Amino acid sequence: MRLPIPGPLDVARAAASLRDAVTAALELVPRLRLLVDRVDDLIGRVDRVLDSVELTAGRVDAVIDHAAITQRRADDAVAGAQGTVNRIDPLLSAYEPSLRTLAPVLQRLAQSTSAEEVDAAVHLVDRLPRLIAHVDDDLLPLLSTLDRVGPDLHELLEVTQDLRRVITGLPGIGFLRRRGEDELPSEGESG
Repeated sequence: MRLPIPGPLDVARAAASLRDAVTAALELVPRLRLLVDRVDDLIGRVDRVLDSVELTAGRVDAVIDHAAITQRRADDAVAGAQGTVNRIDPLLSAYEPSLRTLAPVLQRLAQSTSAEEVDAAVHLVDRLPRLIAHVDDDLLPLLSTLDRVGPDLHELLEVTQDLRRVITGLPGIGFLRRRGEDELPSEGESG
């Protein structure tokens, strides 16, 4: 049984398909890099928002805790416990600089944060588990293979050049060119 031998046109089509595939693969590399940069930026922004929210929540908790203690001690003072009043006064004096420093920060945060920004931050925090899962499951495994893309593409280009040389040396290639087929680039041209 004889095996069919591909003709020059079949080989030329295969080489063109190979070239297109290599071109498409090379076009993906900058897009992947851009995607990685965007994900890094997004993760950085999320980290900053989370840090700010945690810091603000910690300060608010501290103020609430302090206010509760102060209220309880004030109630004791109203009941006539002068000793409690004497203990509160030094305590308030000790925390006064911190509270004065914290007040403008909280006021600025309240003035500079819109409802849309709060909604966006909540939406982003809600989506973080899915985003992290995609980064871990999809993006990071892909990035780990990028170090092999360069050598593989170089080898693929060498094979393509060898294939072009073989095609141009085939008998009858000139006849195909005269029949109106696309000309293969000469040795000095690049595609």
